[in-house]
Amino acid sequence: MSQDKTAPTILIVDSDITLRLEMQETFHSYGFDVWVANNGKDAVKIITSLKPDAVLTAMSLPRLSGFDLCRELRQSLNIWTPVLLIAEKADELEAVLGFELGADDYLVKPLRMKEVVARVKSVIRRGSLCCDTPDVSGIHESEGLLENGALSLDPVHFTLYKNGDTVELTRKEYELVYYLLKNKGKAFTREHLKTIISGDDHQIDERIIDVFISRIRRRIEPHSRNPVYIKTVRNVGYMMKEIKEKKLSY
Repeated sequence: MSQDKTAPTILIVDSDITLRLEMQETFHSYGFDVWVANNGKDAVKIITSLKPDAVLTAMSLPRLSGFDLCRELRQSLNIWTPVLLIAEKADELEAVLGFELGADDYLVKPLRMKEVVARVKSVIRRGSLCCDTPDVSGIHESEGLLENGALSLDPVHFTLYKNGDTVELTRKEYELVYYLLKNKGKAFTREHLKTIISGDDHQIDERIIDVFISRIRRRIEPHSRNPVYIKTVRNVGYMMKEIKEKKLSY
């Protein structure tokens, strides 16, 4: 294994030895330092101790599934290392669940190795630039806040507040809220918003955005059936409406 400290690092988790070796050799050829695991429990240990730049994991694993691995990292350990899930076949509901649990991308077999590498590089790049987090050295943290009505988003700590209370969001939900807040008053298509949360276009249906918007509305809107923040724009998609009032009735 290379000792080059600047090389990107990846953990590959798969019980299929043949595929795991193929991925390992491919990422080595692209300059990655590669660690491997054949089950979810060992993957958690490697992630917490070695802190790779990304995790590429099969959905079906012994001891801890890909879903459970995401859940363990995001909800129990609060670790947000980019995770890419590998599925046996395309399944929109499965993909939605993966994203809800905090996965960063969803790949479907058969894998095209050049595309896999490109997708991994993309999530690493998006992670390092997540939400254009500002350099707050020398400035007051509140200067970086994004505010709209009762909502306040702190991009330094990746946290959304509603009337001062923390709003629990997955990473994908946070990315959507951040983008819409940064662009208040502008309408975006579902296809465009899908690229915000998933980078390069792939097989996931753009209707996944409707699922995320519905979940976000349940958390931030005074009445989710009559939203005041995230408005549906007919024949377009969605927009964040600018709200002047600091507090709304909940």
